[in-house]
Amino acid sequence: MAAALRLVLLARELQAAGHEVRFSAPARARHRVVRAGLVPVMASPQQFARAWRPDLVVHDPLCPEAVAMAAESAVPTVGYLPYAHRPLTPVPTVWIDPCPPQLRERPEPDAWQVRCDAYELPGAPAPWLTELSMVPRVCITGVPTGTRPEDRRRQELFHRVAEGVESLGLQLLVLTGDDHPWSVVLRGSVVVVHGGDEGIVYAAARFGVSQLVLPAGEQERRAGERLEQVGIGRCLTKEEMAGGPSMLRLRFHIAELVNGGRVLPAAEELGRSVARMPAPAQLVPGIEALLH
Repeated sequence: MAAALRLVLLARELQAAGHEVRFSAPARARHRVVRAGLVPVMASPQQFARAWRPDLVVHDPLCPEAVAMAAESAVPTVGYLPYAHRPLTPVPTVWIDPCPPQLRERPEPDAWQVRCDAYELPGAPAPWLTELSMVPRVCITGVPTGTRPEDRRRQELFHRVAEGVESLGLQLLVLTGDDHPWSVVLRGSVVVVHGGDEGIVYAAARFGVSQLVLPAGEQERRAGERLEQVGIGRCLTKEEMAGGPSMLRLRFHIAELVNGGRVLPAAEELGRSVARMPAPAQLVPGIEALLH
């Protein structure tokens, strides 16, 4: 979903520049595509590409169908460089890198930098989200919903973190699903707790919010450890995830992130750095040049 929402922004800019754009996305994201003024693709990407014959393909290099469509198209391709996950092959003509340079462990030398914005549906958020609060807010998102033993262990850990937040007298916001107005939610938050999802890493970075990662797997652990290395968050270790950290330890992590030290200033500086990155509209001339 996160990659799709970044692609929506670029698709809108390409369409505004006069190009004919068609957008292939999972069914759960199609309402966003329509609301954004784009034309969704209902067939499979490969079937549609054979019939429509695009001149250029912009795609998510972690989606097998999108990668297969790009490989078959015989036209220039543009791929969004993933954060911690290894992209599928083949390599696109051009990489677009939405990752802030401070967070990129292994930079792609010729990648085009772009600000890690994501499309949000317009709407009226709950009034209390936009009001100035005197109590620091901690946002928890990405609580697993599966029934596997490992999912249940992580569910319990997320719940214990929520208890730790409330026990410290902080404002708690628990989000479910993946349809959130990050520009509203995170502007009023000081910490976001999540499982290492790329979209949330970027959203928190964009708004200068520190992060506590309860990694869902090895790739997410790498993402969380990178946040810790650059001083804008904390990532629970394998031992903590396996054994379950004590409530005292969880409260320590939360309090440390909320009260700052070097973490809050570093997260705020990252947010300012992201704001200086090129906007999606600035990529349009380069993409147009690939067509000639």
